[in-house]
Amino acid sequence: MSSKSILVLHAGGTIGMVAGTSGLVPGRRFIAQIEDWIGRQRDLHHHDYRIETLDPLIDSADAEPATWLALARRIWTMRDLIDAVVVLHGTDTMAYTASAASFFLIGLGKPVILTGAQLPFSVPDSDGEMNVLGALACAAEGSIREVCIFFDHKLMRGNRTRKWSTDKGDAFLSPHWPELARVEHGLHVAHEALLPPVAGSPSPPRSSGAHTAVGLVKLYPGMSDYVVSAAADAHPGGLVLELYGSGTGPAANKLMRRTLQGIAARGTPLIGVSQCFHGRMTPAIYASGRALAECGIANGYDLTPEAALTKLTYLQERDTSPDLVAAEMARALAGEITV
Repeated sequence: MSSKSILVLHAGGTIGMVAGTSGLVPGRRFIAQIEDWIGRQRDLHHHDYRIETLDPLIDSADAEPATWLALARRIWTMRDLIDAVVVLHGTDTMAYTASAASFFLIGLGKPVILTGAQLPFSVPDSDGEMNVLGALACAAEGSIREVCIFFDHKLMRGNRTRKWSTDKGDAFLSPHWPELARVEHGLHVAHEALLPPVAGSPSPPRSSGAHTAVGLVKLYPGMSDYVVSAAADAHPGGLVLELYGSGTGPAANKLMRRTLQGIAARGTPLIGVSQCFHGRMTPAIYASGRALAECGIANGYDLTPEAALTKLTYLQERDTSPDLVAAEMARALAGEITV
């Protein structure tokens, strides 16, 4: 294996946290700790590591679209100096950040692997060492050229991943796409599951400057149409609606149908995804699903809610025409959807 230049970018999260007066908080001394630890790992010595931090460090619970864009821009500006990136990130919103990065970094052609820990790196029995070692191994492998999450021995496509558990051992799942690799008694890559290299010239992450807000709303029994109406008013860039099962919802509620029709008529995109962890949207099966589709909710197929929200955000940041949003949402841009 040839020597690689790997950027280790610490964004925050449990892996580098320390005890504060009100609970765990991001700690800056973690950078020196991880740098010293990497230096003591014999298996890592044949690569060069550049260890940097985002400023300010955040608890991933505080991540927002501006955070995704700043991270993507930071990676983009260093693309000619590095061969791969490992991002140390909190687990709570890691799937959102990985999904967003997969869109904002389309065409980068280099591995960007997010990882972290359920317990701080300095705590006995932390899963941090195992996750960082695995992420670094995958980053240096050579055939992986996409945004991923590495956790609990598994490498998964970032925009296919969801946080599943708060316990060690099975934190993330990729319900609609197979593992890309596994690090267990060596590195084993599923080459057939990887994205092929992207042809053409990549473009830098950019923003329209409008920062049109995009929202995510989960439908529930007894939900008032006022909730959806208020959400649409607060998020003119569009709403991702988590529907029941294969794409049903309270279609018998005339006020809800009228509200959805009005939102769609004014050009606010409505994208439907399933509340289920596994399975795809097939709204035509049930009359309820058809009724919601006729109200203007576009089919999100097997998009995760995290991928749907970040993809819609990406399209709005690029100032995509409202007429094209539904079509682009149903088209695979970075391996995020199976149509």
